[in-house]
Amino acid sequence: MNRIAAGHLTFRLLVHTALRLAVCFLIIVSCSHSALAQLSMLHTSGRSIVNANGSVVQLKGVNLGGFMVMEPWMCPCDSGGLPDTYSIISELDSRFGVAEEQALIRDYQQDWITTADFANIKAAGFNAVRVPVWWGNFYPINNVSNSGWRSDAFTELDWIVNAAAAQGIYVIIDMHGVVGGQSTSDDTGQQNQNQYWTNDNDQGNTAYMWWQIANHYNGNPTVAGYDLINEPTGAPSNSAVISADAYLYNSVRSADPSHIIIIEGTWGNWDWSMLPNPSSEGWTNVVYEMHEYQWNASQSVVEQGSVNQVNDFNNHSSYNVPGYIGEWNDFQYGSSAWQSSVNTYNNGGESWTFWAYKATSGLNPNGWGLYNPSYWATTPNVSTSSESDIISDWAQWTTANSFAFNSSLGFN
Repeated sequence: MNRIAAGHLTFRLLVHTALRLAVCFLIIVSCSHSALAQLSMLHTSGRSIVNANGSVVQLKGVNLGGFMVMEPWMCPCDSGGLPDTYSIISELDSRFGVAEEQALIRDYQQDWITTADFANIKAAGFNAVRVPVWWGNFYPINNVSNSGWRSDAFTELDWIVNAAAAQGIYVIIDMHGVVGGQSTSDDTGQQNQNQYWTNDNDQGNTAYMWWQIANHYNGNPTVAGYDLINEPTGAPSNSAVISADAYLYNSVRSADPSHIIIIEGTWGNWDWSMLPNPSSEGWTNVVYEMHEYQWNASQSVVEQGSVNQVNDFNNHSSYNVPGYIGEWNDFQYGSSAWQSSVNTYNNGGESWTFWAYKATSGLNPNGWGLYNPSYWATTPNVSTSSESDIISDWAQWTTANSFAFNSSLGFN
């Protein structure tokens, strides 16, 4: 790319960022007088989540998958086969430098989720979003240390929190990828790692990351809670998961005594049997989270899975902890199975966020999203496409441009 073209491209990126910041400012101003007054800090009371007035708040919402953690199966991040977010960032760093890479990733994020998406979520009747994040959102991928903390670590996440607040929507911050990785999955941000469990530096840097997040959002009522470790399926034992939860719990509590902390039972059998009574650990103001997926099962098995989750919640009523289904998806079975699960969770008193708000896994209405592609726009090849083509290709994938609402589903 010649210097004149590069200058034009940089100018466009600066304009795009400036516009996003201007919108963010307007959101903050509007929030100070409207939605922020409507939302109040959540906490637990027995087996319920309640607001500051003690009224029960059942969280019902969506996961913003493919947004701050790129998963190639569900988002248009790369057509060349790069397997995860880390690989995409590394390739962009190599080709364009760190500054341009960060601008490009921000460009992708700003196209994938916009203010219009929060209006969509509100209009569909939801009151919560779960936002998967990973360590690469907070540390540069080549300098994971206290001194390497990114100066823009909270830019996009703050935008999400403010945009959600403007619609009266709560935000759950979900750590999809701890430093070193809690499994080998690409959804940790970097596949084939799973080093967290045996690396003291990774554990310490993860605790520091959570301390920073908790310190930053301490007192912010839009943040419903902190989901400490998503699906720690690579752990060597159940006790290792509980030890990690305790370590991170203490790190969060040292910075933020008030927010809900969410602890996942997504290891082993993915049920309450792996989790201790929180009183035995000294944990307070916690929610226990399960995920419910029945792979390649019949509709009756899928519907029974939701029933089993509520039964498991009730069987552990002595824990006196609210239950939350952080991920689930019955879309492929149509409105009948979907509505059955919604009714089961609602009637059972459990909060829930399904996976996912939008996904490129299949044309509407058969994909994994509340919004699925209405047609296939171009996905850039991060290894060969020009910088301008990467920008223009990602820009096609806004919800309004390339997606359609899954109207086959009903909502309560």
